[in-house]
Amino acid sequence: MAAEAGVEISALSGSGIAGRVTRKDLESYLANGGAAASPARPMPAGLPGAVMTPAVAHHGDPVFHPWAGDVVEPMSKIRRLTADHMRQAKQVAAHVTSFFEIDLTRIAKLRGQMKAAFEAETGQKLTYLPFIIRAVVENLRRHPVLNATVSGTDIIFRKRYNIGIAVALDPTGLIVPVLKDADGLNLTGITRGTNDLAARARSKKLSPMDVQDATFTITNPGVFGSLMGTPIIPVGTTAILCLGAIEKRPKVITGADGEDTIAIRTCAYFSISFDHRVVDGADADRFMADLKKSLESVTG
Repeated sequence: MAAEAGVEISALSGSGIAGRVTRKDLESYLANGGAAASPARPMPAGLPGAVMTPAVAHHGDPVFHPWAGDVVEPMSKIRRLTADHMRQAKQVAAHVTSFFEIDLTRIAKLRGQMKAAFEAETGQKLTYLPFIIRAVVENLRRHPVLNATVSGTDIIFRKRYNIGIAVALDPTGLIVPVLKDADGLNLTGITRGTNDLAARARSKKLSPMDVQDATFTITNPGVFGSLMGTPIIPVGTTAILCLGAIEKRPKVITGADGEDTIAIRTCAYFSISFDHRVVDGADADRFMADLKKSLESVTG
């Protein structure tokens, strides 16, 4: 019908499933005096009989028709919110990512010495994350542009240290609860706070205030085995830290007498995605170098 009427289907907004243009849509368009457009274009080879109809959705995204046997599932509310936030974040910030390998052997040893007594005393499992958050906050004080936000042509340097912790939700979804004023918390407080936020995130018991006002974010795909990543910077911040898988690796180290030896070390790749509008590469790399030094020289 569209071909006979000389109408380009991509010019229409469909009312059918997944935005599909129906006969009723076309008849209504023609009845209202719709102008003829160029003929419909065939899909690429391999899709016989199909017509490309990228009708535009509210957000300007192309809409594609399901084929026979496909399953159409509407996005959940959290998936729609995530999609909108990610799109906005990519449009706003100038993304750049830098990578560092960090030796966590000292922290692994310290954690091994502490975890039994820590769990008995607090009822909380001691992971690597609290050590990392503590070091991050310490170094954000030294590098304030990474704990900032861009407002028009101004830079707002935040004096609170609110750390967003990305939490994956089952079966699908992502939410970032915020550990408020992390600079005022010790290792136990950080552990309690992050565990509480993660548990309430997964049980859908977070309040709106729990997911607001992050000044810096940490995401940890390493728990799923990912070695490294290039995360998207959340809107309203200038950087996000990505933690890769923590694993034992053979490394060349220098002994007491200056000799090179191969040793087994506990290591991970950390990456920092930063907004190059206000954070230069040197700024981000100095922060990462200082974070590396803090984590590799931790004593307790």
